Amino acid sequence: MKVLVFNGSPRGERSNTIQITGAFLSGFPEGTEIRQVDVYRSDIRPCRGCFSCWGKNEGHCVIDDDMQAIYGWIRESDTIIFSFPLYFFGMPSQMKALTDRCLPLMIPYDGDFTTDENASFHEFRKSETGEKRFVIISSCGYVKAAPMYPALTKQLELIFGEHGFTALYCPEGELFLFDQARRQREGYLSDVRNAGEEYARNGSLSEETRQKLARPILSPKGFQKITAVRWADKQKMLREPLE
Repeated sequence: MKVLVFNGSPRGERSNTIQITGAFLSGFPEGTEIRQVDVYRSDIRPCRGCFSCWGKNEGHCVIDDDMQAIYGWIRESDTIIFSFPLYFFGMPSQMKALTDRCLPLMIPYDGDFTTDENASFHEFRKSETGEKRFVIISSCGYVKAAPMYPALTKQLELIFGEHGFTALYCPEGELFLFDQARRQREGYLSDVRNAGEEYARNGSLSEETRQKLARPILSPKGFQKITAVRWADKQKMLREPLE
């Protein structure tokens, strides 16, 4: 099995979400090939909207940057994981740029009308990519996952289709910055590892597993108590004059 991981956090290896992704991958069988792309360190320019990839350069982007290598890695991978934090109810900007640049891998929309609101309007070119499994792993700083992700979920359904991806939405991501919740955090990551083992075995996750990982690590009051201290310290630092 070949797995391609897109780390879309501007924090790089310090990302809270990439810790969750690492735990998920630790459940995969020994010998799994894993390649990680740190998106914020990559030269990925915005899509020009020229649609040359749907015309004279069908299936190929004319922009010469790091995406040219990434296209090859996508084609040769079996499972593709998008790992990123939710900052403003959607993907971080550089991850969105990468997603936009995947247009050459999709079949052009031909104007057909569909009544399926959860359809994927641009299916992948199977001749180019083969069969893929897609996983979205995202953490947010809110105490619950469900209220934060409707907009992102709808976008993903339009890209992949309603059942074309597996999503792990993890609340209280800020707890990965503190030692106070270490015991609860380690228990949560153990559950994530079990989820990775389940996914590697079945190619999907049960609804029970997804709901388990979407539950808060701490109670709302406990989460508020810990994060309030962090934000108070950060605001104090920002008010201090620069030397």
